[in-house]
Amino acid sequence: MSRELNVYLCGKKIGVLYDDELGHLSFQYEADAKRQLSVRMPVRPEIYDVSYAVPFFNNLTPEGEALNFIAQFFRISKNNAFSILDKIGGDCAGAVSLYEGSLEKNTDSQLLEIDDESLARNIDELPDNPLLIGIENSPRLSLAGAQSKFAVCKIKDKYYRSNDKHPTTHIIKIKHKYLPNLLENELFCMKLAQKILGTINIELCAAKGRKYLEIERYDRQIIDGEINRIHQEDFCQVLGYPAHQKYQQDGGPGIIDCYNAIINYSSQPPADANKFIYQIVFNYLIGNADAHAKNFSILHKNENILLSPAYDLLSAEIYPRSKVSRIIAMKINGKEEHDAIGKNDFIALFELLGLNATNTMRLIKDKFTNVVKTAEDLKDELNSDNLTRCDVYDSITDLIKQRTGIFL
Repeated sequence: MSRELNVYLCGKKIGVLYDDELGHLSFQYEADAKRQLSVRMPVRPEIYDVSYAVPFFNNLTPEGEALNFIAQFFRISKNNAFSILDKIGGDCAGAVSLYEGSLEKNTDSQLLEIDDESLARNIDELPDNPLLIGIENSPRLSLAGAQSKFAVCKIKDKYYRSNDKHPTTHIIKIKHKYLPNLLENELFCMKLAQKILGTINIELCAAKGRKYLEIERYDRQIIDGEINRIHQEDFCQVLGYPAHQKYQQDGGPGIIDCYNAIINYSSQPPADANKFIYQIVFNYLIGNADAHAKNFSILHKNENILLSPAYDLLSAEIYPRSKVSRIIAMKINGKEEHDAIGKNDFIALFELLGLNATNTMRLIKDKFTNVVKTAEDLKDELNSDNLTRCDVYDSITDLIKQRTGIFL
């Protein structure tokens, strides 16, 4: 028996997702649809088959423990993206929402505040209840990624449980089971990126003694007090890869693939291409081996397509090899580990991208000239506060010092 889900973009129905008797997904736009769901799927009357539907919709679902829990809770297969999105697809990354019926029938007008006590309880529950599925008034929320997190709507410094009229604005991440100081690690890397590259806001907070990261969603925009969704696609969606191929070693996209997609689709190709190169270099400096294709995205904003700000930045390489793989998500000149990469490898990469390597190295030097001092200043700033004080900043700063020499 075939099934259908209505697909909404920024609150307007644009098409239908179909799941046929064989479990094959397909998607068809509404006759009056104006906005495209994906750069791979321009608006057209013909149906997009499984080769288009699966890469886009599969990448809207969670990963890892969160996906396993959701599948067990609802008694559905974790490999069935349609069933997963049927249960939790009300507030996906970007501006996509999926409902069996109409959006209006699913709209919940009640907005419930999350006080410190409730927030602390949610943080305690999260390791065993990813995305807080099953709690009272739980949102139909889907967040890709494997790390423990949930999302809230923040209005005037207060948190609320989201609903369809008030989408989530911030992501809450909690401490990792096995990697110490991961919250402070991401805090430092993201704040450093904010100073060097310009990116989203992030803060380390506490509720009843439980630390958590509050991360501003770059796919949300508040205009005249109203929360607006901004449509986005990660590079697995852009390039047509399922989520299990987000790493290059698994047959997924590499730097050249992502770079060419930026050139082909961006509304400002030179600026976004440079921005992407700076993000690659930054990941090298901080030792972020996990910068895979799902950790880069494009935004569909005001009829323009733009590279998103950097996100999910942390130093994986400060942890022992026994805990974290050093194999980088996207190779640089064929090299699989940052420790094996030198100046000539970046020069070779830039030449493969069709760039003037000398000019590109000069741009990188100008961009990152003060990165060590900025990191030292940020370390001192964070260590001046009892809440954010942490030894992990020393390890990341030392790594940056070791690696900046090839560019400066």
